[in-house]
Amino acid sequence: MTTNKDISTDQDDDNMSNSVTNKSFFSRNWPTILILGVVGFYLVTEHTAHLLGILPWLILLACPFIHIFMHRGHGHGGHDHSQHHQKEVKDE
Repeated sequence: MTTNKDISTDQDDDNMSNSVTNKSFFSRNWPTILILGVVGFYLVTEHTAHLLGILPWLILLACPFIHIFMHRGHGHGGHDHSQHHQKEVKDE
């Protein structure tokens, strides 16, 4: 037979394990975020010419991704222009 004391102890254990696993992203990963911030600052201040030289290539590399994500609904039945054209013909 379980008593109220046993039940409350189980609930306390569950609450403690949840509080440990529910830490925020920043409190768990602050060293990584700090290192990435320092590295990013170093890259911007010391290698600005290199970073600006890469920008035209990044724009060209972005083109395939733009086509993939912007034209997602256009292929394979995404738009049916025949119904739109038939509606215009009926209206005239």
